[in-house]
Amino acid sequence: MDKPFFWKDDWRRGFLAILLAAALFHGTSCGELRPMPVSFEAREYTLISYSQLLNTRAGGLGAGQKVRVPAYFWEFLTYDPDMVRNYLTLARHPLGWRRLRWFATYGAPEMREYFDLAALDKDEVVKDKIKGSSIKRMDHLMIYGELSSLGGGLYLRVHHMEKIEED
Repeated sequence: MDKPFFWKDDWRRGFLAILLAAALFHGTSCGELRPMPVSFEAREYTLISYSQLLNTRAGGLGAGQKVRVPAYFWEFLTYDPDMVRNYLTLARHPLGWRRLRWFATYGAPEMREYFDLAALDKDEVVKDKIKGSSIKRMDHLMIYGELSSLGGGLYLRVHHMEKIEED
């Protein structure tokens, strides 16, 4: 019986081909980009602390959960914060990741607890989903979104944001 084409010369090539196929299959099985909700109801979102956002497993949070979290906006990112996982999912969701605009936040005005896995749809950024005006660096915001699967972790798919008025 003939061996498959990738196994003929060297067993290492076959092993690498199987490993590559497994990695691609695993990469394409995560990172789904779900549709945005049609309407926004603030009471549907569970209030969590910023530290729970940073460590979702310890906070008992999972994919699909709608949360709201206070944070300090830092900036829209010019890079993909989790490029390897995102690009592995392109085979299954070829147009999805390009629609996202990633941004970073801090948990405190002293610039502690950095989180860069928050994303808005680019269309929503253009529509300016912030109540009042556009966002500036270190604006205190209440961020409403859904925790979504990203490989071995979660990212925050933002549905709505509003400024928190400081006293």
